[in-house]
Amino acid sequence: MALTAPECPATRFLTKKQAAFCSRPVTALIVGWTLVVPAQYAHAENWRVTPTLTTRAITSDNINFSPNDPASDTLVEVNPGVSVRRVSPRINLTAAYTPRYFHYVDETFSSRVSHAFNVNGRFEVIDDLFFMDVRAVAGQQNTSVFNAVPTDNTLSPNQLSNTRTYSITPSFRGKVRLGEVATWSSSLSTVRTESTGNLGSVSSETFNGALEGLPAKLGWRVDVSSTSTESDRGSTKRERITGSLIYRPDVSFQLSVRYGFEKGNVFNSGRSPGDQGFQGTYGAGIVWTPTPRTSIRADIDNRPFANTSSLSATHRMARMSFSATHARTLTNRAQQLLQPSGVVDRFDSLSLLEPFASLTDPIQREQLMTAFLDSQGISRYIVGLSPILTDSEFLQTRSQISLSRVGARNTMSLSLFLTESDSGVGSPLAATGDDFSRASVIRQHGWNASYSHRIGSKSSLAFSYSSTQSNGRSTSLSGLSSNRDVLNATLSTALGARTNGSIGLRMTRATVISGDVDENAVIATLNTRFN
Repeated sequence: MALTAPECPATRFLTKKQAAFCSRPVTALIVGWTLVVPAQYAHAENWRVTPTLTTRAITSDNINFSPNDPASDTLVEVNPGVSVRRVSPRINLTAAYTPRYFHYVDETFSSRVSHAFNVNGRFEVIDDLFFMDVRAVAGQQNTSVFNAVPTDNTLSPNQLSNTRTYSITPSFRGKVRLGEVATWSSSLSTVRTESTGNLGSVSSETFNGALEGLPAKLGWRVDVSSTSTESDRGSTKRERITGSLIYRPDVSFQLSVRYGFEKGNVFNSGRSPGDQGFQGTYGAGIVWTPTPRTSIRADIDNRPFANTSSLSATHRMARMSFSATHARTLTNRAQQLLQPSGVVDRFDSLSLLEPFASLTDPIQREQLMTAFLDSQGISRYIVGLSPILTDSEFLQTRSQISLSRVGARNTMSLSLFLTESDSGVGSPLAATGDDFSRASVIRQHGWNASYSHRIGSKSSLAFSYSSTQSNGRSTSLSGLSSNRDVLNATLSTALGARTNGSIGLRMTRATVISGDVDENAVIATLNTRFN
């Protein structure tokens, strides 16, 4: 999986807190191991260790993305890295670490080193019963949705902030059978994210438990959950218990209705604490799978703080897939960074197509999809929108429609999305520099289109176009918006069994609060893996 590295701002922009964040030693042991590990041990006992080296040169006519004082410069990156994979009946682990060195030839910014890591693991502690999931991600984020810099850009460090997010989830994914009556399953998830700049840390803890009757045409289920979120700006907590009746006339259809109670101290649109006592909550859900190629899931809840809902519809054919999703739920920055919003993930559509759809193991399926995208010379993510940077919990509504076609030589995709983030439910105050300090409601919409054509057996030509707009509503500001259009054209080729190279052109046109931003860049990349 390609990594998005966290960018430490150039030295002239660093505070003491940022400097400490950027200089913190990360996984030094892995780096040392990579330099000395014998190749014959790379595959021992289902472990695969792959050292890599990526170099990239970017020549840009506006490397600082400034509307008033653009600066031309060439950025040279040297990125050694190591990835570790283990696939076994009890362990599925994918981990990667890359220290990235950035050198600006004309010294528009100071040279710097940043660290990127991405860890995703699942460990089966007790057979078919107790599991442990871990996530650790370091990345860079735009300092605001109203800036010009795309979130995948490394050029302008003064417009970027660094984030590190960690998650650990012990869970009973198997079933604890309680006699001949019911089964019990539960999970406890702890997530924390840290950031440089004006934002602090956000931590959340979520417990989910379910007591469910044995399978029957008319069944029942009791769910309990507790979610607490803490940040430097405030905290929220919610507790919920619901009972459901489930009707399953056959294996392709399921209908459920539920009623229960919920309490919490989330904040309403008037910025006052919600009722601390339990209030009624009710909802319904449906799952319909008329054919192995078609699936529809829908759910809606009436809750004390707001209505929440979700919809997922997918249909796949031999070479095409279609998906439509809608979700309205409370979220926070940590959850957004672990499950990025505002981007198009090509895995969502590829996983519906063969040969990927028939793989039941998610890690193996992800590895195969990664290899396929690498062979096509296209990236996994299409970055269109920046996540909302805030220490508050907020209500987000996101809708997306995606269509993709995968052929022997041609791959095409089209996605349209709309996101509305409302600070009316969450922590009471927005910090200075927080996106919600500028606007209480932020609406983002746009579309992405991509096309890749394979040239012969070793080369491919890829085009992508992204158009996005972010608008903010507030009582003190009007017309707060940021528009961004990005066009990429990239020619990729295999230079050897383990070496790939590419050269491409990027054109960016943006309009932000301070004016119009234009950027044209030529990008050359060389990537080598050593086993």
